[in-house]
Amino acid sequence: MTGPSTLLPSEIRTTRLLLRGAREDDLPAYNKWLSDTESMNYWSHAAHTSIEQSILFLDNMIESPWNGILDFTVCLVDPAQKDDHLQAQPTYIVIGKAGLFDGAEIGFLFDRNYWGKGYAYEALTAILKHTWALHVWPTISPTPEQEIPADSMTGEDAASPSKVTRIEKIKADVDPRNAASLRVLKKLGFVEVGSALRTYETHIGWCDSVYLELRRPRSSRLEETEYCET
Repeated sequence: MTGPSTLLPSEIRTTRLLLRGAREDDLPAYNKWLSDTESMNYWSHAAHTSIEQSILFLDNMIESPWNGILDFTVCLVDPAQKDDHLQAQPTYIVIGKAGLFDGAEIGFLFDRNYWGKGYAYEALTAILKHTWALHVWPTISPTPEQEIPADSMTGEDAASPSKVTRIEKIKADVDPRNAASLRVLKKLGFVEVGSALRTYETHIGWCDSVYLELRRPRSSRLEETEYCET
């Protein structure tokens, strides 16, 4: 078992979940949520209408340098196995994705059948602990879409996104009508720092934004979370 500061893709285990990098065999699950109108209501684009769109989405996630490091597929231990004490290796159901994008902005999407059960909070709690514990970052040159905002970096790293040592704050941009996501983020400790009207136009029309931030805690203890190199 390796420490949480490893730069290799990691698996994170919580009480009920396994968080790991995205894989090609995740496609059926990803296509299910990405094609669901209700799940995608507050996403930046409309629900997918073809499997090709979901393939592209998943391919981009897999090819991202952050896959399995800051961005994860969220899996649930198959409830059917709870009473099967003879099962040596549990099987998992892919129920969502969660993590950081653009280096320091949080995002998450879950299968609608698993809403309201605390899975988003459990997954994001583990991801935040994992993120705060990463003291060394990949020495890669991110694409413009992956660049980490300078005000989220420390020291000389602000001038060089390819040499980030750690993130000092994590941001969120949420539609004010998305009450469920706002509740999860505030429960995690995010605080509102601003708002704006008509910030982007999507399939549901013009959307407003509530901006939230979470600052790095003074102590970065990892509790009830296990890490293992994949």
